[in-house]
Amino acid sequence: MTNFCTKLKFDWLGGGIKGTIMKIQLTHKFEDIVSVNNLLLAWQEFIKGKRNKKDVQKFSFNLMDNILSLQQDLVNHTYKHGGYQAFNICDPKPRNIHKASIRDRLVHHAVYRILYPFFERIFISDSYSCRLEKGMYKAIKRFIDFYYVVSKNNTKTCWVLKCDIRKFFASINHKILKNILSKYIPDKNILWLLGEIIDSFYSIKPGVGLPLGNLTSQLLVNIYMNEFDQFVKHKLKEKYYIRYSDDFVILNHNKK
Repeated sequence: MTNFCTKLKFDWLGGGIKGTIMKIQLTHKFEDIVSVNNLLLAWQEFIKGKRNKKDVQKFSFNLMDNILSLQQDLVNHTYKHGGYQAFNICDPKPRNIHKASIRDRLVHHAVYRILYPFFERIFISDSYSCRLEKGMYKAIKRFIDFYYVVSKNNTKTCWVLKCDIRKFFASINHKILKNILSKYIPDKNILWLLGEIIDSFYSIKPGVGLPLGNLTSQLLVNIYMNEFDQFVKHKLKEKYYIRYSDDFVILNHNKK
């Protein structure tokens, strides 16, 4: 038998989770991100399925000139992230998406392809959103597996606490996010670039929010929430915990 506790919604601007143990740091350097080779590889990844887009074709017409110009701005710290084009989609609920320029999205991919493999090693196994070989269906399967373990093959009561974070992307605190990043990334130039990306998004409340639509936002919210994931798993000792984006569940035989 499964019992669902009352669904909770958290307004979480983040207060920081103390006690998370940081064991490793990124060894890649800023030069690895802004190298011509990495920018070219990032471009090839970015244009998959987009070759017929007019803005992509325009950028690719003078590709090497554009990449060398971008690299020069990055190296000299004269790079400034541009604004966003906003539009709405239904997926299935309405979402406000912010689209950056081709130049800025190329930077996002260049950053992502260096940082993602490192942070993937840090994330807990039961975080399923925006990660390779994870996803919603694997999260559901894991939930079912956990249910049968906790309920002892449906012979005992299984309590499920289901929660989500209200306005998840819009509630990410920039200062807290940057502090988390600085624990793992010793290179100040990489932190500068991440700061340019993070601060490029302006919302009603200054210093808060990440845009839905940036590839880097997907990684950054997982880095942000990893503090919470580690706290739940290692401090609260909740073995049967699953998170998918802003939704998470805890299964336990004990309601308390």
